[in-house]
Amino acid sequence: MQIPFSLSFTTLLLLLATPSTSQRIIAQPSGLTAPDHVVDFGANVLPRFAPVSNQFPPLTITHARYFTTGSSNNLVGGFITNDPIGAPDTLVVRFAAPIHDVSFVYHQISTSRPSVFRALLGGTVVDTFSNLSDQFQSNNYFGWTNTVMDEFQIDFVADFNVDTIAFNDANASCTVRNGSGLNPVAFQCVSPPVVGGTWRSSITATPNTISSYIAVALGGPHPGLPFANGEILIQLAPSPVLVPGTGSFSLAIPNQPGAIGLQVATQGLRIDNVGPTTALVLLNALDLQFGI
Repeated sequence: MQIPFSLSFTTLLLLLATPSTSQRIIAQPSGLTAPDHVVDFGANVLPRFAPVSNQFPPLTITHARYFTTGSSNNLVGGFITNDPIGAPDTLVVRFAAPIHDVSFVYHQISTSRPSVFRALLGGTVVDTFSNLSDQFQSNNYFGWTNTVMDEFQIDFVADFNVDTIAFNDANASCTVRNGSGLNPVAFQCVSPPVVGGTWRSSITATPNTISSYIAVALGGPHPGLPFANGEILIQLAPSPVLVPGTGSFSLAIPNQPGAIGLQVATQGLRIDNVGPTTALVLLNALDLQFGI
């Protein structure tokens, strides 16, 4: 396996993170694809018009009551609707931890003026938009992608229906993957890949190890391509980036909001002495999600 060029890990991540710009979901026919979590409010979970606050973890909801119906323009079973106590006419949905994508079904009941949507992080508005819609249209998914937030608000007009709140975690994670199990499991995460911090990992050496490397895939993971008595577990096109090390790796992650939620496949490699020659030893893969 030949990897034709090397690049600093920080520069690589900046290049990968650049396309991840914040995008709004406005009046779309569908929401997030394969989200980490979905809160669909069930059916008959609460009595009709029961106040909703923290009954649907990890959400905390303000200014809403519960209702159950059949199916109507992407409302399925239970959903939340206006708490008729009165002003302010703002629905607030808070998450237990920051997230980086969210979509939801929203019915605007009155069409006298647009609804206003806000994404917030730590009490600060990170994005806002307005839209005029109605409860009869089927393109009624709203939200944000590639936007880190811990709360969204909707200034509704008179009344609303909201259902199917889907979202993705913003937590940093590191997952071991080893195809069919041919490769030695010797590539480990020491710390998670936190944006603005340092990702630490290690490759366990043997007395015959000459050098070790991390191969960072630009094309993502591979289920397992047989090679050199093991398996290549990352895509080879475009060419992976090789990061050399001595067994311990400390790699800075740029403090770029666009890197949060970025998923990167990596694989450990060793060069070992085998008798009079040297051999490439393919190790397990680590699938990274950059986060907070």
